[in-house]
Amino acid sequence: MNEIKIFFFALGSFFGMDDARITADKTTVLIYPKEKQIEIIQEDLFALIQSEKDERLVFEQWDKIYKWKEKHTAWAKELDNFTSKDFKLTPVKMTTQTYLVLIRPHLTLKYTHEKDLASMGIWFNAAKNKFYLNNIPEDNIQSSNGKLEGNYWVFDADDRISFTIEPYLKKTEKFKNSRIPLKKLLRKYKE
Repeated sequence: MNEIKIFFFALGSFFGMDDARITADKTTVLIYPKEKQIEIIQEDLFALIQSEKDERLVFEQWDKIYKWKEKHTAWAKELDNFTSKDFKLTPVKMTTQTYLVLIRPHLTLKYTHEKDLASMGIWFNAAKNKFYLNNIPEDNIQSSNGKLEGNYWVFDADDRISFTIEPYLKKTEKFKNSRIPLKKLLRKYKE
């Protein structure tokens, strides 16, 4: 098995950032095997901040990601085999506080070969016509159309694949204290 370099919940990993600080509480992954397309939708972005240096790094990473077209921010080399890569930041209004706008990253990638998904931890078994995703209990993976078999989520390659990842659902108090919502950091950045 290949080393996983792209983490669905770490936004910067799609742009080759080794120390990706901006991450999502929840990520929805949709794979359309017939169209050879994958969509990644992240929700509730935050960063782990323990020092001013961490804050500066997050602002630098956000600037590269937010202005990826203008700054010609490169995609991660692990995505080189993907024939099409698109990234949008979709504003989403909160219902209880309509004056706050949340940002929801939406990535769309097209691949040629099923093996291209291996950099994200998804493997294809042609003989069984199935996709496999390693189940890491801490990632809190859920799926309505996958089946958990031992240590793997198994998906039929003839159907749309969908799963969510919530790796920060059950974290320690120390973790929660260093977790800063991205929208809060950006407000500070704009001041």
